[in-house]
Amino acid sequence: ILAGDDSFPRHNRAVRAKLASWKSRTSRGLTVDNFGTAATQLIERSMESYDRDTLIAAGSDASAASYRLEMRSKLQGKMETGIRELFKGQVEILEKATLKKFNSMLLRQHGKNNEGTEQYYNDNAAAMRAAAFSFETAVQDLEVPSLSLTKAKAVAEIDMKLGTALNDFPDSPAARLKNMKEVTRAANKQKKPTERSIDLGLDLVAMIRPDGFGNLQGFAGYQLGGNNVIVGVHNDADAPDVISQFGGKRPPFIRVQPKLKVDVEL
Repeated sequence: ILAGDDSFPRHNRAVRAKLASWKSRTSRGLTVDNFGTAATQLIERSMESYDRDTLIAAGSDASAASYRLEMRSKLQGKMETGIRELFKGQVEILEKATLKKFNSMLLRQHGKNNEGTEQYYNDNAAAMRAAAFSFETAVQDLEVPSLSLTKAKAVAEIDMKLGTALNDFPDSPAARLKNMKEVTRAANKQKKPTERSIDLGLDLVAMIRPDGFGNLQGFAGYQLGGNNVIVGVHNDADAPDVISQFGGKRPPFIRVQPKLKVDVEL
């Protein structure tokens, strides 16, 4: 029993330290390099070391052997629970990054393709496959087969979410905002020169970032003559990747960017 008493806290501290170092990375929106291999090795080496240290107790009386198995199960359970949580967290990080990159690509192409048509979906099919393949490759490095933590479920879900993102993008706030800007630009180009004049206009862009982890995002715009007001809301003030961009501090609750436009016709 004394061997088990000494071995459990020692190995438990080592496991907790390793899991804590990994959680430190995921809390900042980063994944752990070669996580699957490292996690598998942590399980195997920790359990082998514990078994070796408590081998004497295994051959002792029934109470000592039972206590050893109880502590062994406890050590293994703590380790596996932590690894499962890390796997889930990193899959979410990769999923969020994949969807963000895919939506950015759609935004760049917006207006160049015929959204809602068969040609639109055909043109973006290759981009969807590339995004899904990149995600699958990254998740594969996280797999821990001994705990049934595999890429299968995550890959199926990202395929579905990429398809949804493609279908919903033409009506998304980002697409509508770009449409508004294109209409304004086209209207300004069509304006015919008349007498000499000086026109003043004000563009006001405001971004509100309340508490949250980025699950709510929206934009609204209003135009009056040559004046434009655009207001966006994104509740990502508590998101680790946002806080890291601001040097460990929360972003300002509201940010306003005024822009004065002067149109001179001679």
